Amino acid sequence: MARPKSNISFGKLSAQRSFESVVEQIRNRIASGELRMGDRLPPERDLANMMGVSRNTIREALRAMEHSGVLELKPGIAGGAFVRNGTASVLKTGLSDLFHLGVISGANLTEARIVVTVAVAKLACERRTEADIEALETNFNQMKEAALAGNYPLRASLNLKFHTILAHATRNPVLVVLTDALVSATQEIVFAIGAMPNDFVISSRLRIIEHVRNRDAVAAAQEAAEYLQTVHEKYLHTYDDRGDQ
Repeated sequence: MARPKSNISFGKLSAQRSFESVVEQIRNRIASGELRMGDRLPPERDLANMMGVSRNTIREALRAMEHSGVLELKPGIAGGAFVRNGTASVLKTGLSDLFHLGVISGANLTEARIVVTVAVAKLACERRTEADIEALETNFNQMKEAALAGNYPLRASLNLKFHTILAHATRNPVLVVLTDALVSATQEIVFAIGAMPNDFVISSRLRIIEHVRNRDAVAAAQEAAEYLQTVHEKYLHTYDDRGDQ
C-alpha cells in the first residue's frame, strides 16, 4: 500500500527549464529516500503548482519516467504516478533497444548469460531452500507438459523462466534483475526464430536441479554454461546468421 505523500514538496522551476527539470527533481527525491518504491506522487495539478510549470510539462515528464521504468502510471480514481517496484524494466528496455539496433548479437547475449548464470548457479547451490527446489521442479514439469502438448510459446516461456527461478534462489536482487533482463532479451530472439527441437533441455534441467539439490556448485555451474552454449549453437547463432543470408 502506498504511503501518504501529501507533505511532499517540490521547488519552483525557471520558466525556461524543460520537462527534464521535473524529471531531475523527482529523481532527486527518489535518490534521497523521500520517495520509495510503491509511493504515489502528488497529483499532476499539485506538481504543476509546486514547480510553477504547466500540467502538460508535468505530464510529459511523468510519461518519460514511465517509459524509462522509474514510474508506473495507473488510471482511475485510485490511480496516479507510482514509483515502480524493483523490476528489471529499465534494463530490459535498454537491452531490447540495443538488440533491435543491432548493437547486441546472439553471441554477445550468450556470453553475458554464461557469466551471470555461472554465478547464479553457484550461489543458488549455497543458498537454495526446499521451496526453491520445489519451484524448479514445478517449472520443469510444466515445461514437459507444454512440450508434449506442442505448445511452443508456453514451452519456450517456461524454459526461460527456469533461469529466473534459479536466480531467485541466490537471494541476490541484482542477479535476479540481470537474469530477468537477459532472459527477456533471449526470449525475443527465440520467439523470432520459432519452434526448434529442444530434447536436450529436459536432460539438462534434470541435471541442474539435481546439482542444486546436492549443493554441488561446480557441477551446477558447468552444466549451466554448457547448456547455454548448446542453446547458442542450436538457436541464437541462427539469428546472427540472418544478416549474412
